[in-house]
Amino acid sequence: MSVVTANVIERREYKYLIDNATAVRLRAAIRPFCDIDPYAARSPGGRYTIESLYLDSPTMGLYWANEHEQVDRIKVRVRGYAEAPNSPVFLEVKRRINDVITKTRGRVPRDRWAQLLADRAAPIPGEVAGKDRAAVERFLALTRTMHLRPYTVVRYDREPYFSRVDDYVRVTMDTRIRAQATDRWSFAAPDRNWRALDDGATQRAHESLIVLELKFTTQVPLWLHNIVEQLDLTRRSFSKYGTSIKAFYGAQDARMYRFAGGWR
Repeated sequence: MSVVTANVIERREYKYLIDNATAVRLRAAIRPFCDIDPYAARSPGGRYTIESLYLDSPTMGLYWANEHEQVDRIKVRVRGYAEAPNSPVFLEVKRRINDVITKTRGRVPRDRWAQLLADRAAPIPGEVAGKDRAAVERFLALTRTMHLRPYTVVRYDREPYFSRVDDYVRVTMDTRIRAQATDRWSFAAPDRNWRALDDGATQRAHESLIVLELKFTTQVPLWLHNIVEQLDLTRRSFSKYGTSIKAFYGAQDARMYRFAGGWR
């Protein structure tokens, strides 16, 4: 009997915080090498909106592992696409060991994922099969053994580019990054409760910043390395989940929060 394993994406990610002027120069520099993601090309402004529900343990163990930059750490999230309300959602486990990222993601029908995660006895829907099922099984094993619960929902607009000269290179720029606290298995969130995470005040900058991510498999391609040098980019860490926790609870206060049927 063959064993189906989860679909695993392995890559490296470099992050930078850039301003609008640098983003204009970057678009021009990558044009000979990259095309915009076809899905984004069909959306207004060449961007689509991603929404992520981040999970953590009652003691926020995943947050603190990230905050202390542990060599081996994970993030667990549910991801959806706001412009496609009838599309499936993805249950993702993102593991980082030093600079190497591995990610498993399994798709689940949008009308089934919330019950699947909220009810420990709920079975995996029959239509979730193959590598998707293996990824969902891994996700559920983690959430149920670690007692993971929703903490924040993060939403942002992504402008994505794909290299046409490499097997795998992605260049993404994320803007309008906003978040709010939640304890619900849902992406739904009141408009009045959103808080910006990329604004100038939060990032101590003169203007809202753009989160640039360069994603590749092994080594930075030469053309991309040259662009980084040409634009004088400096790597910066930026965690959407970590920043959202700090925005709502404060780094010092986060240890005091516990999930007990609601927030207190």
